Amino acid sequence: MNLRIKIRKIYYKLFGKLIFYREMRRRRLINKKRKEYKLVSEFRKLENALRQIKYPKNNFNKIMSMVLSDIVLFGHVVKGYDYHRKLLKNKTLDDKFYIWLEPRAKSYPMHPKENDINNAIKVDVQSLFIFGTILVNRSLLLLKMYFSDRHNSRNRNIYSGIGYFYPVLSDKKAKFSPLLRKFKKKYLLKVKWLYSVLRFYRNEFIEHLDKGYQRGMTFSVYTDGFSLSSYKWNYNDNDNKKIEKLKSKLEKNKIHIGGREDGGRNLKNRYYLQRVFDNIVKVPDDLLKETLELIEEVGGESPQPSKVIREIEEYVMDLFQFMIDELDSSELFKYKVKN
Repeated sequence: MNLRIKIRKIYYKLFGKLIFYREMRRRRLINKKRKEYKLVSEFRKLENALRQIKYPKNNFNKIMSMVLSDIVLFGHVVKGYDYHRKLLKNKTLDDKFYIWLEPRAKSYPMHPKENDINNAIKVDVQSLFIFGTILVNRSLLLLKMYFSDRHNSRNRNIYSGIGYFYPVLSDKKAKFSPLLRKFKKKYLLKVKWLYSVLRFYRNEFIEHLDKGYQRGMTFSVYTDGFSLSSYKWNYNDNDNKKIEKLKSKLEKNKIHIGGREDGGRNLKNRYYLQRVFDNIVKVPDDLLKETLELIEEVGGESPQPSKVIREIEEYVMDLFQFMIDELDSSELFKYKVKN
């Protein structure tokens, strides 16, 4: 044993430097091949456009740093979700292959890794909602320094979170600056979708188990889909009446959303409410609060994670591009240092 240690020491003394540089070169090549997350690339463009902005007390740069950190973490969650979905797809294809080999088999054990992969995806999907909400809310702090507008929603600054931002942004009576009006015209529906969907997942169910939408948190797992679902266990006739009342209100507003013809009253109404959630941007703002509260009470399924990812990424990229394009009209322009 001592002889082996002595030989190893001699080996490292003779070739240690060569081993070190070889490993560093290997790491460098791997890092070069690693593709940068697209939101990080878009952030760098914004950062470059704002390099001459000198905000008091460096506050804007502090927020920018936090936004970058949120982007990196969200990108990590997206990468993890894609990786685990690919693993699950491969295991599903394996099962199909073995069934093809022996189609007469009445049963077969699940793949040893399948349960671990499913649990990993559960964590990924919940994390998309958690870190997606953090990223969207943090982006509003950039807008707080970008727009001159100062409004409150439920005694909170509208830039405190998307739950405060959208109700004011959608208010037809609110008076906005020309720049915020331009933002509203371009991105109101995107913000509406995020406001409506990101609230589907709530940490509150851990402590408040009495709320209907918090009962029965399950996950739908298919080859092509994986969504959060939360259905009320004690669904009853009173819930049917609420959904039918909402349907009547929507149709009076000429919002016709197709349902299903087969099945009983319960199935038809629950399916209809899910279809409303799938088309939430069509719901008039004066009925939006009532609709979302009913969805939370009765339950339903979230959009597919791939759509959640796409909507958040598109919103962030559009927001950064808007900030670059309209910089000269923003409040930040006051702090631009001339060359």
